[in-house]
Amino acid sequence: MRLQDLVSTKLYYPLVFPLISSPKNPVRWRIRGMAREIEALMRRPLAEIKRRQAERIHELLVYAARHCEFYRTRFAGVGLTQERDLTVENLELVPVLTKHDVQQHFESLLASDVSRITWQQNSSGGSTGQTVVLMQDGSYREEGDATTFVSDRMQGWDFGNRVALLWGGPNETRTWGNTKVRILSYLSNQRLYDSFDMSTASMESYHRDLERYRPDNIVAYAGSAYLFARFLLEQQLRPQYPMVSIITSAERLTDEMRTTIEQRFRVPVYNRYGSREVGCIGSECSRRSGLHIHVDKRLEVLDLQTGRPVFDTPGRIVVTLLSNRALPLIRYDLGDVGALSHRPCSCGVNMPVLEKVLGRSSDFILAPSGRLIHGEYFTHVFYGRRTIKQFQFVQESRTRYVVRVVPKCEVRPAQLEDIRQEIMAVLGSNADVRFEFQEHIPPLPSGKFQFTISNV
Repeated sequence: MRLQDLVSTKLYYPLVFPLISSPKNPVRWRIRGMAREIEALMRRPLAEIKRRQAERIHELLVYAARHCEFYRTRFAGVGLTQERDLTVENLELVPVLTKHDVQQHFESLLASDVSRITWQQNSSGGSTGQTVVLMQDGSYREEGDATTFVSDRMQGWDFGNRVALLWGGPNETRTWGNTKVRILSYLSNQRLYDSFDMSTASMESYHRDLERYRPDNIVAYAGSAYLFARFLLEQQLRPQYPMVSIITSAERLTDEMRTTIEQRFRVPVYNRYGSREVGCIGSECSRRSGLHIHVDKRLEVLDLQTGRPVFDTPGRIVVTLLSNRALPLIRYDLGDVGALSHRPCSCGVNMPVLEKVLGRSSDFILAPSGRLIHGEYFTHVFYGRRTIKQFQFVQESRTRYVVRVVPKCEVRPAQLEDIRQEIMAVLGSNADVRFEFQEHIPPLPSGKFQFTISNV
């Protein structure tokens, strides 16, 4: 066993990880135990799971009615005026919460008269390109970390495994340069490979390093794993890594992408589905016949015409997050389309199965230098920018790019220049980037919104 493996397995996860805490995250030591409890609950009879979820939904609705002005008004508008009415059976009466609602009613969605010591701001561009700023508390992050551990363990990872992350973003890349983060990454047996730089030279470098590192698991954007697999196939390189599995997320994994990745890496590819707003929503098990919904979420798929819940047919995905109290998300529209199944899985996990997600798509953008940049990069550029309601990044030619912006309020020149500089940082000085202000950015003819488009 290598020293790094020994440190991670025998020292970091059993001893150091439980002790890492702060006022923002005071109960780190409970996360591993919580993960075990979640794993056990997912295998309990479905009736028990539904009963436990119904109790949590009632608690959430009562809390929102007491502490959030927005929900107090919304519940009253549909006749839910008594706390005894705030049940899972009446959840369908509550109007769907949209990204626009969060943008317009942010302050009234925040819980009042409660401690904010553990609150942290997060933001998402999501598959619609609409920037949404959120507030999340310590209990959300605690249960979210535990749920991610559960998801990873369903897909071949375990504490101490060597992990390669084909991942990143402007903030993540900067964070990984921090000395403290680099030490913790070493102790937890993780290495980051920047998925926003998928040039030939970079992928050659990644391959050489991964051959030495020999990770057990690769966690990657689906598009980045696919592009890397295609590169290895074209170069006739046969990787001796990963040893166990590849875990993909952040965008739709097509059958063709899965086949190509598995053909080259010769390990199973597992998909998972989530968002910055609510964390990990669903994960494939060993059967890989759909995504099991995690116990801290109540997921519905709504008919595209009637808005009524449907099964085995595509519809809008809305989710109720059971853990976060800072800014509760109740029947939140993720902007994605998927199909929820009635059929149970034979793996022993009794959570409902999301058969497929049809919504997300993002192109790779070509820089003038020939560098390929994952479309998610441009979503990250807009995270937390509360003056911008919606955006779309379009590549018109090898050197010309257009950023379409729907402003929420006045966008100052300095703010635009800041955005331009983040974009130019990856495109290079030869890129011609211009901004177009619009009142509305229309969806594609299919009805989907594409936040990055490459016409090259």
